[in-house]
Amino acid sequence: MNAAAGLIAYSAAVLAFGPSVLGRLSRSGHAPQIGVVAWVGAVASVLVAWLAATTLLAVSVAAHWGRHDSLVRCCVEALCRLAAGDAGRSAQLGVLAGLGVVLAGVVYLVIRGTRIIVRLRGHARAHARAVRLVGRPTDVPDVYVVDAPERTAYCVAGRPSTIVVTSAAVAVLDRHQLAAVIAHERAHVAGHHPAVLTILRGVATVFASLRLMNQAATEVSRLLEMCADDAAARRHGRHALVGGLMALVAAVPAGALGAADVAVLSRAQRLLSPSAPGGRVTTHVGLAAAATAFLVTPASLVVLDIAGLLPCI
Repeated sequence: MNAAAGLIAYSAAVLAFGPSVLGRLSRSGHAPQIGVVAWVGAVASVLVAWLAATTLLAVSVAAHWGRHDSLVRCCVEALCRLAAGDAGRSAQLGVLAGLGVVLAGVVYLVIRGTRIIVRLRGHARAHARAVRLVGRPTDVPDVYVVDAPERTAYCVAGRPSTIVVTSAAVAVLDRHQLAAVIAHERAHVAGHHPAVLTILRGVATVFASLRLMNQAATEVSRLLEMCADDAAARRHGRHALVGGLMALVAAVPAGALGAADVAVLSRAQRLLSPSAPGGRVTTHVGLAAAATAFLVTPASLVVLDIAGLLPCI
C-alpha cells in the first residue's frame, strides 16, 4: 500500500510540474533525441504509475480481506479497515464496488486508447496504400511523386512506409535540396517517428484534459523534426536542407510527418546558428537527469516497498 500511495503522489507531481520543467529544458532544441526520451518517459511513467498503483491497491485489499491484525501497517488505514469489515458488511461491499469501478475505469481507458491508436495507424496505412496506387515511383526506394499544386513532402507509416513528394515540390527544389528533404523523411521512417507520434496522439486524445499528455504530443513532434533535420544535414549539408525546408512550407495530411510542417523558421535558425557549448551541456545534463528519473522512480518505489524501506506516507 505504501508503494501505491507513493506512485499516486509521484504521478501527481509529474503531471503538475513535468510540462513546465521539460518545456524549459527542451525549448532550445540542443538535445532533441534526449528530449524525446524525456517527454516519452514522463508520459509512460505516469501511465505505468497509475496501472501499478491500481494493481497494488487491488492486491493489498485482497490480501487484507477479513484480517485485522496487520491492517495498521497500511498507509491508507481507513480503506483497509473498511475492507476488513470493521464498519460492517455494507461498507465492505462499498469498498469492493469502488475498487471495481476503478479497475473498470482503467480497463476502459486502456481499450479506448488502444482503439484510437489502431484507428490512427489504419488511416496512415490506408493513405500509404493509396499513394502507392496513384503516385509515380521514383528511382529512390519507397519514394513516390504525387501530382498536386501544393509544395510538400512527407512520410506515412505503412507496410512498407512511404515517402511522398508532390510534383509542385519537385518543380521548385534543386537536386541537392530534394535529396536533403528525402533524407529528412527517411530519417523519420528509420527512427519509427510516425509510430511514436501516433501513440502520443492517442494518449493525448484519451487524456485531453491533462496538460502533460497534450504538450508531450506537441513537443515530441517538434523534437522529432529536429532529429530528422540533424540526420539530413549530416548527409547533405545544412544549407541544402534549409533551402528545401523554406521552399516547402505547407500543410500535410493528418497522421503524416512533413519536412516543413512544424516550426520551420525556428528549425532553420537552429540549423544555421549553432548554439554555445555551455548551453548544450546544460540541456543534455538536465534532460538526461529528467529522463533517468522518469524511467527509474516508479520501479524504485515498488522495490523499496517490497524491501520494507518505504515509509508510510
